[in-house]
Amino acid sequence: MNGVLISKGRKGEREKGGGNCFNPPLSLSPSPPLPLSPSLPLVFLLALLLATTAAAQESYVLHAGLIKTRGYVVGAPLAASGLHRHDGGQTWMHIGWNIPRVSGLAYDPTNPDILFLACGNGGLRSLDGGQTWRITTDWRVTEAQDVAVDPRRPTDVYLATAYGVWATTDRGDTWREATEGLAKKYTQAVTVDRTQAGRVLAGMEGGLFASDDGGRTWAQVAPFEDVLDIQQSPTDPQRWLAGTQNDGPLRSTDGGRSWQPARQKSIRTTSIYGVAIDPTDANRMAATGWDTGVLVSTNGGRSWKRRGQRLPAPHFYEVIFDPNKPGRLWAATVENGIFYSDDLGHAWTTAGMDGTLVFDMIFIPDGGD
Repeated sequence: MNGVLISKGRKGEREKGGGNCFNPPLSLSPSPPLPLSPSLPLVFLLALLLATTAAAQESYVLHAGLIKTRGYVVGAPLAASGLHRHDGGQTWMHIGWNIPRVSGLAYDPTNPDILFLACGNGGLRSLDGGQTWRITTDWRVTEAQDVAVDPRRPTDVYLATAYGVWATTDRGDTWREATEGLAKKYTQAVTVDRTQAGRVLAGMEGGLFASDDGGRTWAQVAPFEDVLDIQQSPTDPQRWLAGTQNDGPLRSTDGGRSWQPARQKSIRTTSIYGVAIDPTDANRMAATGWDTGVLVSTNGGRSWKRRGQRLPAPHFYEVIFDPNKPGRLWAATVENGIFYSDDLGHAWTTAGMDGTLVFDMIFIPDGGD
């Protein structure tokens, strides 16, 4: 790609048998402040304070799982598809293997070097920030749709697949089937409650299900069919948002234990493929889907407004808020590019990737070179 940014990343454990690729820079942990002394020059003290403050301000980089589909002819070589990193403007860097479909992205919050992908041929893992990769699942696990890491127990990872939920307690070295109590197995989305280790929510064709024991048993918490995406508010853990195939967006204000559809009849029948909650304001939400455009709520999902009429297509797979800039909203159209808005969808700026299908987007901590 044009304008590729080459960065240095920390060296760490490598996946055996993986190919080399770009390693995104990682988050730097702030060092403890040095003891102050009257003999230290004032300039040095000021420089130390600024350096400590800068280190504590973590930044994030947008990553996307996508496939370049426009103009593709069956049998022809596949253009660079799979995991991509946004390097600013309309520039993106392809990371790792050329993969026809990456449906879900996740990382270990205690070590962003450790990345997980949900792919058509199972679950992939990188231990070194994307330099090398390994398929960690076997022949039983295919058509992975989503992946989630337990933030309180990051050795525990969950895969949503066409054949049910799979779980690991050793970062993917071994996997077990986790479908006890699920009425139907096809699972589209999986998310872990950040306040309770082992509490998992899964969206599937049989509704919305929850597990309090790491996926060993499940119980239905919402009967709505075909739940396609689930998100928890980063600032208010009691607030959740989900998207459905035919029932619009669903919201929860009690930690995902009960769910309510949108009040507006015109919204309750929309198809919602992706949902997002602003990491700086739990009242700001967004939802998008096929022939839906972009929906925005500023009151916690109680009511919605249509935004995105100025975008080149009404079909979307994914939407996400930017943790670096409060209120910035990113949306991925179907084959018409990725766009962002700084005014909740009134005006949009292109970020490239025209001609692609974007299945997931995520912000990963980045510490710079």
